[in-house]
Parts: sequence; structure tokens; C-alpha cells
Amino acid sequence: MSLTSVHGYVVGVVLIGTWATICGWSLALRFTRYEHTPTFWRVVSFGQILLALQLLIGLMLLVLGKSPGPEGGGATLAFHLAYGVIFPLLTLIVGHRVAREGRYNPHAVFAVVGLVCFGLTARAFMVGVGGA
Repeated sequence: MSLTSVHGYVVGVVLIGTWATICGWSLALRFTRYEHTPTFWRVVSFGQILLALQLLIGLMLLVLGKSPGPEGGGATLAFHLAYGVIFPLLTLIVGHRVAREGRYNPHAVFAVVGLVCFGLTARAFMVGVGGA
């Protein structure tokens, strides 16, 4: 299996699914009012680790001369990086800060974070495989 396949289809699809799972799970936790949820926070950590792994694999692919999309232009690379790394990282930073402030339920905050990261990483996937 090539590094491109691992980046796009193995880790990429698992990453998208992880954020969707975090979104749904956090909504369920919010509405059932669970307080003690260490397993949930481990899954959030897993999603963040997968995001870092995707970044590392993507950087290795760039060093090897690979670029996202069939035509591999500069705009495609910029969109892929923005949707796949920059915006999800910003979302996570803001989400953690808001959750720690305590003004909002952390599970409600991470329902939004999970939804946004799901959409962004799915869009990065679409850009990376050439789906416009």
C-alpha cells in the first residue's frame, strides 16, 4: 500500500469518521447530561493525534514531490492544507479554550467542534482526491 493511499483512504477516512463520531457522541452526552466521560475525551485525543499524523504523512508526501488532486496546482494544495490542517487546528484551539472557560457545556462545544472538523476534513478529502 502506498503512502498516498494511507494518507487519503486509510487515515483520511478514519479521521473523517472520528470527527463524525465525536459530534454525535458529544450531542448524546450533552442531552443525557453525563459528567464523567473519560472515554469520550480519549476519542477526542485520538482525533487530534490522527490529525497530526495526517499532517506528518502529508508533509512527507510533499517532500516526495506529490501534491493533492489530479492536476496538483497551487490552489488545490492551498485549499487542501486549509481544509485539512489549518482550519481544523484553529477550530480545536478555539473549542478547547471555550470548553475550559466553563460558560458552555464542554460536550455541547465539542459537538460543534466535531461537526466543523468533520466538514472540513471531508472537504479536504474531496479536494485531495480531485472532487472539486
